[in-house]
Amino acid sequence: MSDPARPTLADLLPEPIEGLGDQIKSHIGAQKGAVAWPLVEGQAVGGLKSELGKFDLFGMLGQAWAKARELRGYRGADAQPAGAISIVPLGQHSAVMAAEPALSLTIAGWTAPPLKLGVVGTALFESVHLSVRDGHVVAAAPGKCTFTTAISCGSIPLHAPKELANLKLPGELRFEPGWKIP
Repeated sequence: MSDPARPTLADLLPEPIEGLGDQIKSHIGAQKGAVAWPLVEGQAVGGLKSELGKFDLFGMLGQAWAKARELRGYRGADAQPAGAISIVPLGQHSAVMAAEPALSLTIAGWTAPPLKLGVVGTALFESVHLSVRDGHVVAAAPGKCTFTTAISCGSIPLHAPKELANLKLPGELRFEPGWKIP
């Protein structure tokens, strides 16, 4: 897991990623010589986590919240006095974070075509209170949240969406300089 204070999209990956090894084998096809498939799968998972580790989960949530229809009235310069903070409650809702990484695999000098994956993380919130200032979401106080993750290889789901129990959100998330409300 990345820094618990700043989780990333990689933290939403299930352990293990069921079916990934089978998809790698199918994608690569028959190879001459012996292939250490557990090693190949381990390297692929490591590469996937490394790439998804570049996506800040809190930043992705802030971007999603900035697009909430409840905030549309706060996007203009005349929506509230300059520098004033408005608290906007959102009831039960979900935020979806997606990425489409491609695994590039080279085995015994042979480079396979990229293996395209789909990673979809869904956060289901009971509620959240957003702080809005000057047309930007500058903070959030999330309520109880459940995260699920689904991974696919092309159009083939590797598993049913899995709920994660180990990712906890802090009582307040701050966004500096804030996410502009479109």
